[in-house]
Amino acid sequence: MYREDLNKGGWFSFNSTKEQWKSYYADKMFKHFFHADLVEKSFRGVRIDDELLVTNNLNFEGMSGKKVLVIGGGPSTKHLNEGVLAKYDYVFSCNHFYKNKFLRGQSIDLVLIGDEINLNNADFLAYLEEFSPVIGFEHSARRSTHDLVKFKRKYSKTFVFLTRYFSRLGYVPRACVIARCMGATQIDFIGLDGFKSQSHSFEKTKRPPSFNDEEKFKKQMKIFCNYMINDLCTPEINNLSGDSEDSIYKGLLVGVKNESK
Repeated sequence: MYREDLNKGGWFSFNSTKEQWKSYYADKMFKHFFHADLVEKSFRGVRIDDELLVTNNLNFEGMSGKKVLVIGGGPSTKHLNEGVLAKYDYVFSCNHFYKNKFLRGQSIDLVLIGDEINLNNADFLAYLEEFSPVIGFEHSARRSTHDLVKFKRKYSKTFVFLTRYFSRLGYVPRACVIARCMGATQIDFIGLDGFKSQSHSFEKTKRPPSFNDEEKFKKQMKIFCNYMINDLCTPEINNLSGDSEDSIYKGLLVGVKNESK
């Protein structure tokens, strides 16, 4: 359930308990993975609550009471269209979203970026130039704090975060957590499918990870859904690919909702 070693991954769903997170663990993670003084100077310090550590340089108050759609790279994302996007106040995505033929022409409001993205990639930079999304970075094994500060000097709409919740499900759940922590009252997601299909909506050649285990992924997905509904008290959350044949999580969120009534 909880991380045992800051230097190791694994099948945990949370970095720490809620009490540990706010009292010391968030700060411990922050100082372990970042040059803390440099982040605090360049990003106007950090704030910590029960679920999130985030830098102070950007104002997210506008998300309060809003509808957010989070888009992942699973094959079910192929069902998106402009009509679906228009139903939301904010749209989030992650990593190689800009390689998707449909998404690269759409305005994404917030993007979480991991190690695999080359921050000097021409297509990535062209998207930032055209649509100006907010860019979020968490801890990284490959990217230094100096890299983040250098990027921010050129692109000010950048923030740093750590979430208490963490799992092998990827960026979509953490983006949902961020949306809720910023006050969103409806959070829908699509493209969080597991690895039932070999296709990927962002990267055609991407393959399942070496640790792929369908039953363990389903277990982590159930924990995530319970967390969003019962711990974060999200008024409305929907999996837009919950009926998709591409998803290993078909019907899971609905089942958790029924159990929580």
